[in-house]
Amino acid sequence: MASKFAYLDFEFNHSKDKFLNLVACDIRTSEGEHTAYWLHNDMQGQIKLSNKINELHEEGYIFVAYSAIAEVRSVLSLANVPLVTDMKWIDLWLEYRNLLNHNNKFSYGEQLIKGKVRKTFPPRPKWQQSDQDSSKPEDNYAAACFKLLGVQVDTDRKKAVRDIIISADEELIEANKQEILDYNEDDVVNLPALLKKILEIYKRSYPKSVHSKIRGWMLGRGNYAARSGVMERDGYAINYDFTKNFADSVGDILGYIQGEINDLFPDIIPFKYTPKTGLYSWNQKATKEWISELPFADKWVMTDASARHPDGQLSLSLDAFTKFFNHRHSYPKDSLGAQLVRYLKTKQNLNGFSANTTKSTIWDSIGSDGRVRPYMNIYRSQSSRSQPSSTSFMFLKSAWMRALVQAEAGRAMGGIDWKSQEFLIAGYESGDSAMVEAYFTGDVYLWFGKACKKIPQDATKKSHAKLRDRFKSSVLGIMYLMGAESLAIKITNDTGEECSVDDAQEYIDLFDTIFWKYSEYREEIHARYKEEGMLILADGWTMWGGNNNQRSIKNCPIQGMGACIMRKAVEYAQEIGLMTPFTLHDALYIEGTTKTIAFEMDLLADCMNRACEFYYPGKRAALLDGSIWSKDYPNEDGELITGSGMPLKKQQIYIDGRGKEEYESFKTYFIRDEILDLL
Repeated sequence: MASKFAYLDFEFNHSKDKFLNLVACDIRTSEGEHTAYWLHNDMQGQIKLSNKINELHEEGYIFVAYSAIAEVRSVLSLANVPLVTDMKWIDLWLEYRNLLNHNNKFSYGEQLIKGKVRKTFPPRPKWQQSDQDSSKPEDNYAAACFKLLGVQVDTDRKKAVRDIIISADEELIEANKQEILDYNEDDVVNLPALLKKILEIYKRSYPKSVHSKIRGWMLGRGNYAARSGVMERDGYAINYDFTKNFADSVGDILGYIQGEINDLFPDIIPFKYTPKTGLYSWNQKATKEWISELPFADKWVMTDASARHPDGQLSLSLDAFTKFFNHRHSYPKDSLGAQLVRYLKTKQNLNGFSANTTKSTIWDSIGSDGRVRPYMNIYRSQSSRSQPSSTSFMFLKSAWMRALVQAEAGRAMGGIDWKSQEFLIAGYESGDSAMVEAYFTGDVYLWFGKACKKIPQDATKKSHAKLRDRFKSSVLGIMYLMGAESLAIKITNDTGEECSVDDAQEYIDLFDTIFWKYSEYREEIHARYKEEGMLILADGWTMWGGNNNQRSIKNCPIQGMGACIMRKAVEYAQEIGLMTPFTLHDALYIEGTTKTIAFEMDLLADCMNRACEFYYPGKRAALLDGSIWSKDYPNEDGELITGSGMPLKKQQIYIDGRGKEEYESFKTYFIRDEILDLL
């Protein structure tokens, strides 16, 4: 990679605000030039740094950082700098993450974990585990330096100095100026060696046929880091007052759910009520007795064994319940398992609102302007999807909580998602014309039911809703390679009607027969992965050969292509000036004015279509589904037709249909009485 590089690192605080409070910056070029900049309350220092960044950009330098989003946001906090998305970036954190993705050579062995050297091993089946440590590797700067360079960074010193910087104590920061500058330099000094080492590993690990693409892949990941920095800088809007009222009611909300569950199941009484305190506690004994009577009790997850309980006990964790009651947004009132999943998920989501805790909460991400700036955690999954923390990302909480996401007066938010995008991608990737045909009927599930001769050919979504739901549950489960037993549980939970294992197996067999090309393709993917020792996505993200889970191997190319398309859509949207506060799985969101939002949604739809066509030239783009909401709109569901003819669901408050019932139960906890009267 014959290029000029500028290695840089910023120190700052006030990360939850739009503009960071910059403290220092260290820049080292590939030609050996090294400059430290003191920026704390120093406008001259900031002007000099802005001029230097402009100069390096004009000379074609590639900016190299570890976790570039922080550096991008720092550059955005300076005046008179280049457009960050025009700058060339390489993010060594993303590159190290790429190396760790099911790569046993780097994921295990000696690692630096929490500042200590530990030897880790790939996880074994539970019955084979000994005292070996199967901890996951860390991916921070210190961990990368240790694993790739054999350099052990003093993490205790890093934490001490970082705590001084984050404190935002002006006198303390000025008193430790030299220590901070030295610390800042230490965070840059190893970047050239890290880049060189990663490039060497790539050259050894990738086949020669793709060596010419490596530079473009790295710059592409760096560019998305820059675009994510813009998204994190902008943040997303919430109704601050509603959110505060809601947070103050966490205990009341949980108590309401606990009491309601008791009323639904008076013969069991899952929660004990203490009149003196007015609080509920979980009646674990009664719950475990109920679990022990279930037909699948022998398959229930157990807690770790202890001296008191050598064989362990029935687990009451969310994971244990969702294995058999995997409800996401609606919870049947005649199912105790579903209601306990509802309780556990709500409790988990509410933990992120309480201010009376030492753990991270959403308040740690809300800036002085009342906007939330979540950590988007880009490229976190094995298939390169973003995985933001649900603590600060409202759209990963219960569907009804999304009503708190609301722009200020005069502004609106909108979102468009690709309908069943992964199904279409599966059809395109495998060349399965039946999948493509099913997709463009607009109802994959109805098409599949008719193809199975289980639903009449003249049936509609309305006339055969229950049967369609059965096939919807089947398709979604089979696409994720569920076995017959798991699929039977899913269909039963989703539809409320019993599905036998034999029936579930029949659906799997029918799917594999009708969509036979896709079924063969999945097996080919697995065989190629085992032979080549890697799967490379269209934009270069790689899952290396250490994954033994067939399901995740076969799903990776499909989910991964969805992630590639999403990133390309963000690029197109930002290039034409749309404000894109966040993405979510297969949906992209924007914020604009109430006067322009419909026009901007047309532009967004065009960006999403072009992103599909970029990877599948000459093929039809995925179908789209959109909605807009603003406090300026009337308080009833409506529809708006955009200039291009795209229908948009129009709401005053964003209410996901899957969480409407829950929203109606809990809206009084965040909507004040006087506003309720208006509604």
